[in-house]
Amino acid sequence: MNHDAQRLAQSMIQLALMANALASLSKEVLPKNPRMFALMAEGPLEEIRRLHLEVCEQVEALNPNHVGGTTQFER
Repeated sequence: MNHDAQRLAQSMIQLALMANALASLSKEVLPKNPRMFALMAEGPLEEIRRLHLEVCEQVEALNPNHVGGTTQFER
């Protein structure tokens, strides 16, 4: 596996971990205290957004014919 594929795989693993962290918060905190959930979810959500953009950029870099553009989260 080349360096770019390794970076992409690592980013995707991190993205899955953040999604799992958010799911755990949703299961454990949201039913008891929605306001606390909203506060605690901010960090994982920001990291999910960052990682999503990183994955999109890495995938686009693998395609030499890609012209550019924005993802739905960049709009």
